[in-house]
Amino acid sequence: MAQLDNPIVNSWYKLQDSETFRVTSFDSDEGYIEIQYVDGTIEGLDIDVWVKLGAEQIEPSEEWLEELEQDINELDFYELGVAPGTEAFDVPDYFSEESA
Repeated sequence: MAQLDNPIVNSWYKLQDSETFRVTSFDSDEGYIEIQYVDGTIEGLDIDVWVKLGAEQIEPSEEWLEELEQDINELDFYELGVAPGTEAFDVPDYFSEESA
């Protein structure tokens, strides 16, 4: 995939040194981007730094997808006050079948 000037929230990217991360938020008004590495580390970047990184958009990390699945399986939805099959339980759009 091609390098993009503006990051896409919930998309995965790879740096030239093979480090991968996910964009967790992007404030275009402030020019601020928050990213999360596979190990859970969160970092904030200015848009100018983002452009210089030359990050390339990639498919989601298999390791991250496996951890997400494990985390979801360990949740007690009834304790959280939401039960499977309810509207509150619906998975957000960014976990659509296209990204699976």
